[in-house]
Amino acid sequence: MAGKVLIISLLWACVNVCECEPAMFGEVSSPQYPQPYPADILEQWDLEVPQGYQIQLTFNHLDIEPSPNCYHDSLKVVSDKKVLWKFCGQSSKDRFHPGHKPIVVSANRLQLFFQTDDSNPKSHMGFIVSYQAVGASDCGEPKPLLNGGVRFISGSNNQSIIEYYCNEPFYTFEGNPNVRRYTCAEDQQWRADDRKDNIPPCVPVCGMNTEVSFGGRVFGGKPARLGQIPWQLLHNAYTIGGASLISDYWALTAAHLVDRNYNMTWLAGIIDVQDKNAVTVKTEKIIIHPNYHNQSFENDIALIKMSSKVPLGPNIRPVCLPTKKHEPVLEGTMGTISGFGRFDGPFSPPSKRLRYGHVQEYTLDKCDSGSLNSTDNMFCAGDDVKRVDSCAGDGGAPLFFPMLGYGTKEQPYEVRGIVSWGPSECGKFSKSVYTKVQNYLDWIRETMANN
Repeated sequence: MAGKVLIISLLWACVNVCECEPAMFGEVSSPQYPQPYPADILEQWDLEVPQGYQIQLTFNHLDIEPSPNCYHDSLKVVSDKKVLWKFCGQSSKDRFHPGHKPIVVSANRLQLFFQTDDSNPKSHMGFIVSYQAVGASDCGEPKPLLNGGVRFISGSNNQSIIEYYCNEPFYTFEGNPNVRRYTCAEDQQWRADDRKDNIPPCVPVCGMNTEVSFGGRVFGGKPARLGQIPWQLLHNAYTIGGASLISDYWALTAAHLVDRNYNMTWLAGIIDVQDKNAVTVKTEKIIIHPNYHNQSFENDIALIKMSSKVPLGPNIRPVCLPTKKHEPVLEGTMGTISGFGRFDGPFSPPSKRLRYGHVQEYTLDKCDSGSLNSTDNMFCAGDDVKRVDSCAGDGGAPLFFPMLGYGTKEQPYEVRGIVSWGPSECGKFSKSVYTKVQNYLDWIRETMANN
């Protein structure tokens, strides 16, 4: 890489004006990525790889304000003073979005120009793009990695070495190091250093949020901050309810919320129902548990598959599923519930903001189930003293553990319960009933694998 650089994010440090040797690989991101990019800027990056190679660009993420012909904000790729591409949009379905497949420029030099104006009413994350020298390895082009990328590394004795990586902090190799390295072997095949030649997939990092804080919630709760409960989804049409994102394609909710509904649209990445920056995700299919009973709320659980990949970011991240080794209900344990339901009495309107609060888990013998029969697939939770409870409009929303503010990398947030049913007078010395997610782990994983 050579030339004047205004703002650049690479794998090594260069000063603002640098004369660096042509590189085999590198990475560039928009200013402040993954936070929203500023308005009214013009940035330039000059990329160069050694002679005899071509430059391959891989857009690991691109979220630039969409507009006709990218009139407002855009990223331009220029080679030999010619504009090769002009990119903008939020997903590969947008006309000017580059998608995630590698793009090869038939030259060893190019420029990237990122220009924004002051007309953007929304917050967009910008882009992160990796580049590498291609065309000289006897092993051929490395396979692309979904939700990740590949870069060349200079090896000894003229060996070609590549390194696969996931788009952190939102994706990671499951149970593997942060990177996987492969060497071009004598048989002209890419061989992994750990002798496991299959490239593992990049999976979403679950159970993480952007901040640690404390408070109370839903009925009698407190408003959430943006990014605090990033797995919360909202359905705000003819029926108000919630769901929990559990991957970049799937969400978990209550069967009673989606029963007889087939084309539901969900809002993600918001804490206010009037937020203009909401990400809209549409369903491809809704799968209700085959043994769901709409009178007794038995097996009140359903899976939602989205029609396209949900764009993960600081404000949209999945929650973890529990594991079978955990106790189904830790009596006396405090978890957190969240939702957009009523919070000031049974006849109040739904909340316009996402609210959360801490509740205590109880076994069924401590619940007042009224006329409904409770089963081992349910548990109850509430806070009689502070009158914290789920309420109408919270159906399908999560009860997660540990309590909000106590999640760590070693103990990420897990969805333990789904808001199912409860008394009509929310929080009045009573507890609501939740579907016990732990009892459905096999069904969840099998359904996701088969669909």
